[in-house]
Amino acid sequence: RYYMETRLARARNLLMQTEMSVIEVALASGFSSPSHFSKCYRARYGSTPYRQRGTGAGGNA
Repeated sequence: RYYMETRLARARNLLMQTEMSVIEVALASGFSSPSHFSKCYRARYGSTPYRQRGTGAGGNA
């Protein structure tokens, strides 16, 4: 459980602070597939990583 929380926190930071794609974030955070990552992220944060990226990271500069 701790390991999953750590990976999800890292993923959230990457989504908010980098221009990495959601797929790149999933792989960099130790998830084997973007769909599994999205499911876990949504269960933890109540929103998909795609929506978090749209609301939190701003647009392309």
